[in-house]
Amino acid sequence: MGGVLWGLVSGLLFGTADFMAARSSKRVGAYTTLWVMQLTGFVLLTVMMIAFQEWRWIDSGSHVLSASVWMLLDLAGILFLYRGLQVGLTVVVAPVASSFSAVTAAIALMFGERVSPLVLCGILLTLAGVIGVTLAGSASAGERNPRVSPTRGALWAAGAALLLGVAFYGMRDPALAIGGMATVWIGRLQASVLLPLAAFLAKRRFNRPRGNVWGLLCAVGVLDALAIVCYNVGLREAQTSIVITAASLFAVFTLLWGVLIAKERPALHQWGGIALTFIGIAIVSQG
Repeated sequence: MGGVLWGLVSGLLFGTADFMAARSSKRVGAYTTLWVMQLTGFVLLTVMMIAFQEWRWIDSGSHVLSASVWMLLDLAGILFLYRGLQVGLTVVVAPVASSFSAVTAAIALMFGERVSPLVLCGILLTLAGVIGVTLAGSASAGERNPRVSPTRGALWAAGAALLLGVAFYGMRDPALAIGGMATVWIGRLQASVLLPLAAFLAKRRFNRPRGNVWGLLCAVGVLDALAIVCYNVGLREAQTSIVITAASLFAVFTLLWGVLIAKERPALHQWGGIALTFIGIAIVSQG
């Protein structure tokens, strides 16, 4: 049960962060959003590492290297996601990207994880609900705004789903070895250095945030960093396939924020998909 709860908290934080990232990406670009988000997360996690004395867990170069590799894949996946949010529609991109959970769950089961038939049923229902939200979102969003191509954002989101799916599976080993917080801190540290370096080499200029965009960017950084930490903590209490299924509800939370704040109008089938995801999660938590 604890792993499911941590996964749900992670999903809520991810969903809120992605809703905010969609807005900031449209104002200052995906690359700037990503860099400020990573830097903010690094500062926050440095304070938390000191406060909770998490440094003591970093005692192996191989585990640090493992964390670095998987968090680098996570970084690439987030860049794809934010690019999709910048050029596409939130109601299309977020659900498509959330299918990364299906990739993670499939890899986990392929590599030997075993769950009860009841839990497997809950996982399948949850993923079916997410897919239902995605398919309905693509059609309805395109009808509401024909000037924006749903396909363009969806392609970036599909790439994000693949990269994130692999990264979230691989993250388990370093998270168990050196701690979830330390794993994410390593990723945020290298991203804070690599992103401006890549921009310099590519002669790419960062868009300068102005006004209240700074608050939006910092909020994205804090929420996203805490979301991955919560996911990694959940891995200590449950199998990857279970925690990632709960975290996959981030697309639902993003959609709900779109309804409540951006006044987006989901199709009837999207609400059906949302219902399926919650039923699936309820089954998983009881299994």
